[in-house]
Amino acid sequence: MWFKEKINPEIIKSKNTKALRRNGIEVIEHLPILENPQFRKDEIIAQRMMILMAIFQLHLGAPNEVINNWIIENELTDYLTSQEQNYLKSNYDELPEQDQIDIYWFVEAIWTFAWIGGLHNNLTLNMGVEDSLASMIPNIQKNESAQSFIKKFKSRSEIDVFKTLDKFYRAHWFAKNNNLTGIKSENVDLDIIMERRKALEYACYDEYQWDEISLDT
Repeated sequence: MWFKEKINPEIIKSKNTKALRRNGIEVIEHLPILENPQFRKDEIIAQRMMILMAIFQLHLGAPNEVINNWIIENELTDYLTSQEQNYLKSNYDELPEQDQIDIYWFVEAIWTFAWIGGLHNNLTLNMGVEDSLASMIPNIQKNESAQSFIKKFKSRSEIDVFKTLDKFYRAHWFAKNNNLTGIKSENVDLDIIMERRKALEYACYDEYQWDEISLDT
């Protein structure tokens, strides 16, 4: 019988802190350990990924009607947040600027969920989404099935996901502190880290709803 590797947040914190420092990312010792995770099911993670992918199409200029129909046909309507429902009821060009910015950044969460599902192995702290993402996910314009994608989605090991969340959490402090003090580092990108960390938090802690996730450091 195969056993899962036990998750020890204290040890993971220590290893990540040392590894980040070796790569020029300073981490404070008193940054807390993360709580023991309660992972979401693969199906739920994939559903959230599909919702974000659909909403992101607004940024790409897709008609609301096409996106709405695709969501309905793939039985995803019940998983929309109230904010996402509002996005789909509105003309994208008439949305507040901050809403448009938020939708634009959904692509980083989609990329992170793709990593969680083992679709790529390049989840960095500073490099943006690769063009290959389009080939990993259903094409709404061609009406490709979200349900087929969801059924095939399988997360990588829980300990790998948690270790990565812990790394992003600690690097988030460094990137945020740099932003506050005006220091620049090519090793981190604050916006990328925040959006990717949110997706990792969602996968690791099933008690948090998407729009309630805190990104404190």
